[in-house]
Amino acid sequence: MNQDSMTQETTLVGGNGGFNTTTGFATGTTCTSSGTYRASNRYIDTVQIFAAGEIFRPFLDGRKTTWYALSPTLSSNSGGSFTSVKVEAGTI
Repeated sequence: MNQDSMTQETTLVGGNGGFNTTTGFATGTTCTSSGTYRASNRYIDTVQIFAAGEIFRPFLDGRKTTWYALSPTLSSNSGGSFTSVKVEAGTI
C-alpha cells in the first residue's frame, strides 16, 4: 500500500482452515471501532488505544503509517478454562 494513500487496506491471513480478515487504517482516516491498534516500521512497533471517531495519528517518527486492530484476546481458548491431560500412573 502506498503510504501517502488515505484508503483502507485489507490483508488476508491464513488461519486454521480459513481466513481471518485484518483491516488496516491509514494515518488520517477515522477510527470506526474503539480498541487497541498496532503500527510498525523497520525498527519499532507501537501500540496505541483509539476511540471510535478519533483520527489515526502518524507513526512515532511523524510519517504516515497503517494501523492494525489487535485481537481482544491472546488465546484461542474460547472456554476460558484450562484442561489438564491426565495419565495413568506408571504408563509413561
